[in-house]
Amino acid sequence: MIKQSLFAILAFLSTSMAAWAGDIPNGKDLFLANCAVCHGKDGAVSNYGRKLKPFPARNLRALVGLATRDELRRFIVYGVHDTAMTAKKYALDPLEIEAVIDYIKTFTYQPNLAAGKKRFEAVCSVCHGKDGRAQTGMGAKNLVYSSLNLREMVQTMRYGRSGTLMTSKRHQISNADIANIANYVYSLRYNADTAKGKRLYRKDCASCHATPSAIHLIGNAANRTTLADLDNRLLELRIRHGRHVNRAGRGIVNITPDDMQDIIAYMRSPLSRPMAANKPTGKHASEQVDLKRRAH
Repeated sequence: MIKQSLFAILAFLSTSMAAWAGDIPNGKDLFLANCAVCHGKDGAVSNYGRKLKPFPARNLRALVGLATRDELRRFIVYGVHDTAMTAKKYALDPLEIEAVIDYIKTFTYQPNLAAGKKRFEAVCSVCHGKDGRAQTGMGAKNLVYSSLNLREMVQTMRYGRSGTLMTSKRHQISNADIANIANYVYSLRYNADTAKGKRLYRKDCASCHATPSAIHLIGNAANRTTLADLDNRLLELRIRHGRHVNRAGRGIVNITPDDMQDIIAYMRSPLSRPMAANKPTGKHASEQVDLKRRAH
C-alpha cells in the first residue's frame, strides 16, 4: 500500500514537472522563429539582414555584455525607430521576450583591437586625438583618464552625450565597430601607479601636507566637501592652481598629467592613510584611558 502511494506521488510529481517545463518558453526556438531572418541564426546578421534599408540589422553577438537587459527588452518590445526593427510586443508575450533575451545573452564576441583602433582613428580621433588624450581643442573627453566602464562607453557612442559635440554614432558605426572601439579605448587607459604617486607626493607635497588626510579644503564648499567628494578633475585644478602656485612654486603647475594621476591615485588609496598600528590597542589602550581619567 505504501509502495503504491509512493509510486502515485512520484508519477504525479513527474507529470507536474513535465507540465511546468512545458510552460517555460524556449528562447532559442523563439529567436530562430522571430529574429534569425534578420539577425542570423548565430546573432551575427544574415545576408538578408545586411541588405535592409535604411540601416542593416545589428550584430547581436557584439552587443552581449555591453547592453543592459532593460535595453535589449526595449529593443524587442518597442522596436527601433526609423529602422526595420519593428515592435515585437504583439508577437511575443513578456515571458517569451525574457526567454529570447536569455538566449541572446548566451552569445559571445571576441573584440578585435586592431579593427577598433582603425575605426577609432577614422571616426573618433578628430575630437579625441589619435592617442585618446583629446588635446585637439574640441573640448572632448580625455579617454586615457576616463573612469567610464565598457558599458558606459558603449552607451555614449550609441546615444551621444547631451550638451556636447558627442553625437549618437549608432547609425554611423556597427555594433561590432562599437564593441571594438570601446575595447580599444579601454586598452589606452592609464593605470595610475600609487607607489610612484607616494614618492611624488613626498617630494612635492609632504612639506606642507604630511598626509592627504591632513589637507584642509578652503573655499565656499569647504564646510560641506571633503577630499573624497572632489572628482579627479577638480582635485587636479586645486593642486595646479590657486595657493599652490605661490606656496609651492611654478613646479607644481608643471607636473606631467600622468604624474598627477599617480599622485591623485595615491591620495585616494589606503597607502595615504595614517597607520592604524600607531594607535594603542588592547590592555595598553585601556591603561592610557585610565591615566587620562585620573589626570582629570
